Amino acid sequence: MADYPDNLPPDNQGSKDNNAPAKKVDPDRLRESMSRLMDIYSDISNTAATPGQTRCPYKDAKSRCTAKFPCRNQFFKVVGEKAICTGSDDIDYRSAWES
Repeated sequence: MADYPDNLPPDNQGSKDNNAPAKKVDPDRLRESMSRLMDIYSDISNTAATPGQTRCPYKDAKSRCTAKFPCRNQFFKVVGEKAICTGSDDIDYRSAWES
């Protein structure tokens, strides 16, 4: 890297304040960008929430049981390791925590 005053890149040579915006922000463009990001994050959230509604809440990503209590769907293959969850992902568990 070339030597710049105070190790600042060339576009910031005249300014010591790195928090100052380089350009004026267009409020309409910012609003549009934020709306687009919100749509993206909403889609991600909805996609992630859907499997959680029909999957045992104690089953981890590797199909291991994290419950601290006995369950009929626990299968212990190796003593001392987490049990393998043999429960169906087709069961709707929502009624267990909805009132």
